[in-house]
Amino acid sequence: MSSWSVLSVAVPLGLGLYASFGALRSGASEWHTRLRKPRYNPPHSALMPLFALIFTLEGIAAFLVSNEMMLARHTPELVAVRAGQLGLGFYWLQLTFLIFWPALLAFGPSLKLALANITVAMLFQLAAMVEFFRLTISGGMMMMLCFFAISTLTAWNAALIQARSGILPL
Repeated sequence: MSSWSVLSVAVPLGLGLYASFGALRSGASEWHTRLRKPRYNPPHSALMPLFALIFTLEGIAAFLVSNEMMLARHTPELVAVRAGQLGLGFYWLQLTFLIFWPALLAFGPSLKLALANITVAMLFQLAAMVEFFRLTISGGMMMMLCFFAISTLTAWNAALIQARSGILPL
C-alpha cells in the first residue's frame, strides 16, 4: 500500500472524525436527548460509525480518482485529467462543508443553518460523484453510497426542524 493511498483515506477520516467527535461523543449527547425528534430517529450511537464509513469511502474514492488521473497523464486523455481535477475540487469542497455539519448541528445557532450546510455539501458531493463516474466506476459508486448516506442525514436534519416546529407527529 502506497503512502498516497494511506493519506487519501487517513486525511478525510481523521478530519471528519475529529470534527464530529466533539458533537457526537457520549458526553456531549445531551443536545441529542433535548431535541424533539421524529419517530424514525436514528440512535445517537449510530452516527459516529456512519461518519467513519462515509469518510473512509470518500477517501478511497478520492484515491481511485487520483490514481486514474496519474495513469491518464501518460495517455492523450486530457479529458480524464480535467474531470479528475474538477471532481477532486468538488470533493474537497463537500468535505469541508461536511466536516462542519456535526458541530453546527450540536452547537450551532440553529438547525436551519446545519441544514443549509449539509445541503451545500450534498450538492458538491453530487457534482463530485458525476465527475468521479467519468473516471472510474468504483470511485463513482463509493461516492454514490456516500451521497445516499448524506441525503439521509439531510432528510433527518429537515425532519428535526419540522419536529421542533410541531409539523411532524412525534
